[in-house]
Amino acid sequence: MKVSDAIRTLHAVRRFTDRPIAEEDIRAILNAGRRAQSSKNSQPWTFIAIRDRETLQRLSECGTYAGHLADAALAVALVSAEKTDFDLGQAAAFMELAAWERGIGSCLAAMWEPDKAKGVLGIPAEQHFWIAISFGYPADEQRPGIAKGGRRPLADVVHWDRWS
Repeated sequence: MKVSDAIRTLHAVRRFTDRPIAEEDIRAILNAGRRAQSSKNSQPWTFIAIRDRETLQRLSECGTYAGHLADAALAVALVSAEKTDFDLGQAAAFMELAAWERGIGSCLAAMWEPDKAKGVLGIPAEQHFWIAISFGYPADEQRPGIAKGGRRPLADVVHWDRWS
């Protein structure tokens, strides 16, 4: 799959089949996150790859909209020593694109109860953890009359040279 096709077709997947993800694909997803660009090449991330069903269920209870983690074949917690939203966002995007190339869907999950989520995963208090990504093979999510991937036109989101 070309990168441009992956970007154009990628969409949030919140319902997954029970098919496991091959170890080779898990490593490719994690390596994509590891290879992401970061500010000053600091690479501030640590990833926790989660496959344990009970842990996924407990983590899904740490965010209002994190329920999709419970049925994922894999979740990845993005952890860092400093609050680095940009860098973690880059790692997340790279992992999601690498997964999509392999036919694996994903969705971000905000940890609205980060201390509870840290406890589930044994993350030290001084570390930052507020986002996890669910991964799995998409279950049929097509709903009648709803187009996937609809985006505002470029002309509606871009200003050239200055705001005007």
